[in-house]
Amino acid sequence: MSAVPNMPFYSQTPMEPAAALAPVLDEDLEASSSPEPSPKPQHTTRSSYNSTFYKSSISASSSASSSPRISGSTTRGLAKPVRAFFPSGTAPDGTPLYSLRTFNPVLDGSDSSCNSSTTTLNDGNIVYQIMGVPPVPAQSPRRSSELLPAPIPNKQGGQTYRWLRWNFGSVYRRIFTLAFLCNLATLLALGIQHALGRRFLTYNDCATAVAANLLAAMVIRNEHLVNMLFSVFVVSTERLPLRLRLLLAKVYSYGGIHSGCGVAATFWYIAYLVLLTQQLDTTPNPIVRGFVFLVSYSIVFCLATILFFAHPTMRVKVHNWFEGIHRFVGWTTIALFWVQVLGLASDEATVNDVSVGSACAKSSAFWMVIFITLLIIYPWGRLRLRDVEVEPMSKHVAKINFNYKNVQFGQAIRLADQPLHETHAFAVIPNPAAADAEKGEGGADGLLSNAGKKGFSVLVSHAGDWTRKIIDNPPKQLYTRGVPQYGVLRVAGMFKPCIVVATGSGIGPCLSLFVQRPNHPVRIVWSTKKPAETYGQNIIDLLKKTDPNALIIDTHKTGRPDLVGDVWRIWEESHRADGGKNACEAVVMISNQKVTRKVIYGLESRGIPAYGAIFDS
Repeated sequence: MSAVPNMPFYSQTPMEPAAALAPVLDEDLEASSSPEPSPKPQHTTRSSYNSTFYKSSISASSSASSSPRISGSTTRGLAKPVRAFFPSGTAPDGTPLYSLRTFNPVLDGSDSSCNSSTTTLNDGNIVYQIMGVPPVPAQSPRRSSELLPAPIPNKQGGQTYRWLRWNFGSVYRRIFTLAFLCNLATLLALGIQHALGRRFLTYNDCATAVAANLLAAMVIRNEHLVNMLFSVFVVSTERLPLRLRLLLAKVYSYGGIHSGCGVAATFWYIAYLVLLTQQLDTTPNPIVRGFVFLVSYSIVFCLATILFFAHPTMRVKVHNWFEGIHRFVGWTTIALFWVQVLGLASDEATVNDVSVGSACAKSSAFWMVIFITLLIIYPWGRLRLRDVEVEPMSKHVAKINFNYKNVQFGQAIRLADQPLHETHAFAVIPNPAAADAEKGEGGADGLLSNAGKKGFSVLVSHAGDWTRKIIDNPPKQLYTRGVPQYGVLRVAGMFKPCIVVATGSGIGPCLSLFVQRPNHPVRIVWSTKKPAETYGQNIIDLLKKTDPNALIIDTHKTGRPDLVGDVWRIWEESHRADGGKNACEAVVMISNQKVTRKVIYGLESRGIPAYGAIFDS
């Protein structure tokens, strides 16, 4: 069934109060000159609004007793399927409800053997049959077909403009480009001055630039700095004007600094290697020359390898290789850089007749490498083996409980089953307040288990070998690395109301918001396969309590949804209801890389501010 709060929004003629069986017919279907296949009975399916009905011009029969006719049509034009809205009651808030049904023509007009679930409409020698649509229980979650049956607007601008604005020109890539171009401009300016003889660029200058960029790339990844950025730009700005909040919410794109400085460091090191090679050509000692070349070209090879596997395409295809190379080859690079810096300091000490320690103390690169090394060691120094309790929710999902600290919504923790093996980031769900347990909203084996206790939990779904191992063979202990770190979901707290969209286990991060801020106004869209069987009824109950009109899509029954269309219609509903007093301010999405990019792009290119995780930082 569908609520139609504002008929002029998609029709030329407003719907009048109809009698019990007076339908509103769709002119587009019978006006077409090309034959159409007989559609299946409509059971509140997605395509009934998206593909056809929203384009129609609608008119109502003036008399409930006469056969419905369509203005401007002939009898012969009716010999094809048509669709109609039938009144089917009212919603609790008084909004009229209508069911969409399909009429199938019987050309000979002689078939009158209709069962009790079939209605016929006669027009000349043509009989139209309509299969009855079973009523939808009031308790069932809202369906896509109950949203405004309106067309989503076209994307803004041309394809080139959209690519430059929301693809290549994303905030993440703007930050990346700014970091890289600033370094490139500096290198070119110094190179020009070197060529003109005004200021000579030395390999020590390049080594300092390499160390500075590597330091910036490491600092921006530190958990405490990231949490500080979110505290400054997100947590403390929730009362600022909307336009400013929409801009500050992109703080999660900070990864552009990491990648931009990493690429710039490689270019600076190439310049360093060119200058070093020119100077070492005059060195009489071939052993020293060979050693320096070996270390220097090894560093270039390591940096190039890291960049190659860090490219978004390679990260997707060989993610485990990317993680291993980024870690172990990165450590190797820093070790080689230590050798390089100490070698340069030794050479400087020999030339200036000072001690090696004194030369190191005067070297900027030396101090930067110290900080880089400490930043690498720090999170691993906080590697801890924690006791865990695993609650199986289904054969596809498990809930892991931790009791060593409290957390905030929007944070994530890194987990591993072995110290130096792959680590996986999972969004945390704070344990609910004790009041929730007293109200009977949770149980020992439900989502709200451990209410009132110290700790948090994470949802783990089957998404690979590691997660399958955790679900099939629940561990007693897991390693945690570093401290909980804020992520993109934290920006949802900046907007009231906010549309929260999730697919599959992406609902896990969203639950942290619903549990810790139960009164925060949100609209929920969740698409997953068999939600009740996979995640449990408790999660569905929590979503419906948070948003009574939550759109929960069971993809096992409906197939892959049109999330862009569904979210856009919810957005439009919120801006049309009550004069837009409770209009949604933004959309936050948690899903996999492919779906997130598609939906975020589809919404932003239609003027809706949307935020989703960055995968190539």
